Amino acid sequence: MLRGTRRIILILAGCFAIAGLISAQASAARRPQASGVDGPLYVNDPTLGVTWLGNADLAATKTFGVTGISKDGSMGYLTALKWVKAMNKRDYLGHHTWTLPVTPTPYEDSGCSGHNMAGGGSFGIGCTIAALASLYHYTLHLRSPQTVVKIPSSATGPFVNFQPSLYMTNTEHKNHRGTEACCFTFSFNTGRRSSNTYLNSLYLLPVIPGNAFEAALSGQTLQPVDGGQAVYEAIPGTPGVTWLANADLSASKRFKVTGISHEDGAMTHTAAASWLDAMDSADRGSGWLDHRNWTFPTQTELADLYGALGLTSQEPVVPVPNTVFKGFSDMQPYLYWSCGGGSITGGCTGLATGTVSDNGFAWSFLLGNGFLGTTHISGQQYVMVYYPDNVAVKPPRPPCKTNPNGSSTCT
Repeated sequence: MLRGTRRIILILAGCFAIAGLISAQASAARRPQASGVDGPLYVNDPTLGVTWLGNADLAATKTFGVTGISKDGSMGYLTALKWVKAMNKRDYLGHHTWTLPVTPTPYEDSGCSGHNMAGGGSFGIGCTIAALASLYHYTLHLRSPQTVVKIPSSATGPFVNFQPSLYMTNTEHKNHRGTEACCFTFSFNTGRRSSNTYLNSLYLLPVIPGNAFEAALSGQTLQPVDGGQAVYEAIPGTPGVTWLANADLSASKRFKVTGISHEDGAMTHTAAASWLDAMDSADRGSGWLDHRNWTFPTQTELADLYGALGLTSQEPVVPVPNTVFKGFSDMQPYLYWSCGGGSITGGCTGLATGTVSDNGFAWSFLLGNGFLGTTHISGQQYVMVYYPDNVAVKPPRPPCKTNPNGSSTCT
């Protein structure tokens, strides 16, 4: 009897092993891990129960016939919805349930640093429940303000260390309650003007009004001064402005100010104000580069500089290296679109606040520092997509047949 029992156990074990092998093969067929310089096609996310597309900026190379996509892959929110719809219509990689990452709305997350029910719910750093926030925290194993991609030091005209992200100003704006919320910002990724909150970590390029180093006018719009440590910008009809040449000095010089990212120099507006004060007190009180009046730039000054560098709308100030990180290729250290919905796997059902017809705001996530916020639907941001794991795979369409007359027939 014991010998017979052992035979049955061995037979069952063999059946389970075969079943497991078949299941593993089926799973591999659903998620081919074809890898190369661009990483795998898919990245499984068991925390969310979804599978991400491995290319984090597919739109830069595949538009699926959708217009309005910049050459770097960024696009407006409505264009993003059209692009995902076109992906599904094409059954891209055999799937027809691709979706923008969902932020459950209204969003309640005790880990977030801010909360505003009128603005969609919880927001800020420390969020972990929204799809992109969970990806940043659990799958990529990052903690704010860490970035997904470090930008190597490089020169942009007479400047060094520019970051393709948001730079802050000292021009405050009103929030929905009519009180001061922080500052207007300017994007050196897209060339667009926007605004932000005191909770976000941004970059700062200090400026001094006028020709601070008394540079001899040479006819150049941007002229290096003080041995290349500063740059005078000649602006017709004005005294011009003098910029610090290092567009991310805070990454290497913190002047003992706390709250500055040791990775890339990003900081909150409050920390930036303290950092500017420390600049004026540097070198035994003579100030950084012997000047004590470094200050925040205005939004217009930053926009003028963007143009003076020869950049056009939707053009990042420096290229982002295409690296493979935790299975993802071509991740951008900038803002990504997210839609509102009932659940992570339930698909998009709306915005963070308002509606499309009244120009509302959609959810966004900054992969450069882990900040969950909102962006007006006209903004330009990048797109990542996933499909829920509980949805059956649709077989890929057969290839189209080319007819003798040059036309094609697709079944």
